Amino acid sequence: MVNIIDMDQVRTKKRMLQVARPKGIEYEIYLTVVKYVDKHAQPDSTNENMMTTSSDLAKVYNGDRKQFKATYHELLHYWKITVLDEEFPTDEEFEQFPKLGDLCSFIDRKVQQDKYMS
Repeated sequence: MVNIIDMDQVRTKKRMLQVARPKGIEYEIYLTVVKYVDKHAQPDSTNENMMTTSSDLAKVYNGDRKQFKATYHELLHYWKITVLDEEFPTDEEFEQFPKLGDLCSFIDRKVQQDKYMS
């Protein structure tokens, strides 16, 4: 069986490490979350305002849960995070992650958890 390599993700990871490494893992998490949110968000929603940890994800995605799920799954893949089904309730994405910072915190917790369990 052949592993398929996502070259966009490899380039992204390399750039993020170069920029974020001196500032710490939290900064790298924030940058990757912003990158993937921007990639999947509604076109007009991210251009008007700079994204911060207090950005409302339901507004950024104009309520489009499918686009949010695409971001979520790309972030899980990028960070090599495995989650249980009950950790991501269907149709409650924006309730579980109302702000961009909530998504960053979730990724940070999972990365730290995986670090200590490996």
